[in-house]
Amino acid sequence: MGRALNVVKYDAGLQKLASSFHSGNNYLDKFLKEFVSLDDGFGKTYVFLSEEEQSIIGYYNLGLGYIEQYDNSITKKIGGAIHINCFALDEHFHGLLQMYTDDGIKINLSDVLLDECLAKIEYIRKEYVGFSFVTLSSTKEGYSLYCRTGFEDLEEDMGFSAKDSDIECIPMYLPLDL
Repeated sequence: MGRALNVVKYDAGLQKLASSFHSGNNYLDKFLKEFVSLDDGFGKTYVFLSEEEQSIIGYYNLGLGYIEQYDNSITKKIGGAIHINCFALDEHFHGLLQMYTDDGIKINLSDVLLDECLAKIEYIRKEYVGFSFVTLSSTKEGYSLYCRTGFEDLEEDMGFSAKDSDIECIPMYLPLDL
């Protein structure tokens, strides 16, 4: 796939680039411009910068959580999770083909960024914090991307905390030890 992506931890010095980022989702665009994108209490934001580092091509924000299972009237934690709070690609790069696999499967730039995100998650898991799942709340537009990567709809007897902005989203998870 060529050279490595230029993905760096987001900081206040890069925030000026957020004004030209447009994913097509107002919440995700606004997130980069607000303080919460830099707030360690919410998560860590990583941005995919253009080669000349003059624009943000995409980004993701990672936080921690857990999955609960509901059994009759008992709710129990079944495993820790790293939660992809936000994941977005600038609309200029939506559907941008990177390559085809030997099986003829189309790999878009969004697949490449998600693969980089999951590699960072695996690194965090091996080096810093143990957890069993990756969770996210998918928009309708992102659903096929996550399904291609192995994410599944959250089962009916399972749940995780959601934000108000997740109400119309589809809760999904990726088990890491199966």
